[in-house]
Amino acid sequence: MFGQAGHTFIQEVVAMMNRASCTKLYAGLLLVLLLLVGTAAWADAGRVAFEVDADTPVVMAGEGGKVIVRVLVRPERGEVAARAPLAVALVLDKSGSMASDRKMENAKLGALEALRMLDPNDIATVVVYSDGAGVAVRARPVGRGDREPVFARGISRIQPEGMTALYDGVVLGAQQLESFVREGFIPRIVMLSDGIANVGPSTTRELAALGRKLARNEMTITTIGLGLDYNEDLMTALAAESGGNAYFARNSRMLRDIFARDMEDAVTLTARKMRVTVHGRGGARPGRTIGRAGELDGDTLEVVIDNLYSSDKYALFELELPEGGDGTTAEVAEVVLEFQDPKSGERISRTATLNIAFTGDASDVEKSRNSEIVSQAAMARNAEIREEAVRLADEGKVKEAARILDERKLQLMMLAPAAGTAAPVMMRESEEFDELADSLSSSGELSNEKRKDMLNEAYILKNQQTRVEEVDEVDDDEAASDDYAESPEDE
Repeated sequence: MFGQAGHTFIQEVVAMMNRASCTKLYAGLLLVLLLLVGTAAWADAGRVAFEVDADTPVVMAGEGGKVIVRVLVRPERGEVAARAPLAVALVLDKSGSMASDRKMENAKLGALEALRMLDPNDIATVVVYSDGAGVAVRARPVGRGDREPVFARGISRIQPEGMTALYDGVVLGAQQLESFVREGFIPRIVMLSDGIANVGPSTTRELAALGRKLARNEMTITTIGLGLDYNEDLMTALAAESGGNAYFARNSRMLRDIFARDMEDAVTLTARKMRVTVHGRGGARPGRTIGRAGELDGDTLEVVIDNLYSSDKYALFELELPEGGDGTTAEVAEVVLEFQDPKSGERISRTATLNIAFTGDASDVEKSRNSEIVSQAAMARNAEIREEAVRLADEGKVKEAARILDERKLQLMMLAPAAGTAAPVMMRESEEFDELADSLSSSGELSNEKRKDMLNEAYILKNQQTRVEEVDEVDDDEAASDDYAESPEDE
């Protein structure tokens, strides 16, 4: 509420009063201040601000226990400076299965929508794959985007046929971008597939390794799985290893919005290679992360957030606390945020700390509760439950999968009152878990569509990815528009 100055003031008061072994009067004053402004640490990191706070910044004295800590990163809302140029590879599946249900037509419209959102001096290429991989439009300046004759003609001439050499398509897309990466362009691969990779390397392990390799070469890979026949494990792993988005397009009508959504992220890139390092202080120890993967080494925890676009992102983790005395405070964590500025390439590092207050009054703890963090932690835990239920169902442990879903339903119903404005979301999640549990119990298996939906929803929740809603209806005449018709202009 008071911003950086207010939090600095609180920290100064904390230090002064701790040094003086403050009286109950001072302790009461401090607690009032903490309840008023919280113990969040705020730091300005150029184009990025970040905050560190706990779900209950005031805890019971003499009990130790745990709090959930949120490290939130936010793009600054001020005037936007000129962004770094992008180099985008649109990698499209043109296997035979793309001939059905207007898949190929809508994929073309999606590619054109992506080009429409780029600047004239950005670079784009269109790569296709079936029995092998080929270049429909070589890497070149975007120019007029979807109205640029070379792109319009190249995309319009794509015809579905053959098998699915997915690995080769991604590799060729990356090769088209390599020279531009060396010139300072920010590379991004957007890969669409509607089927199982059946030519060349095709396992989840092999594609995950490719994602890691390309990430080391600065490349982010977004994957778009279309329909019900693609391999969601493979596509999710490829995106996750490179810090990209992963989408489940239930039908091809969603493709235009998905390509547009991903390009909106690309053009609002605020920070890259974002990493959070947490050091426990004063006897506090970081524990497991919630949602995101983390690496814990003694009193130090590292969590990767990767790319920050136009919306907030955060990492959540448990912090084990020491037993503090009534009326005292403690610095319990130092948090270091590191990221790369996309335009300058500069590596930026900022530090913030987290203080916790200890009280003998349980009502003070409840007053300090941060309902936003409570709800965000619940949603991240929901992602983990979805993934665990899928794993159990895959192993044939359907009853156990249904049981953990049903248990989570009840937990969410109890959490909802503490979730503040997010209570309706908690209740909707509870209802969805109830439906999933009933479906598993009655059918004895997890359907292909439900499996894809559960894993994609988990990925969205864990990574704070902006979702794209399903398109139910479309005007066939509009879908068949001449957006990708050949331009009469010469190349």
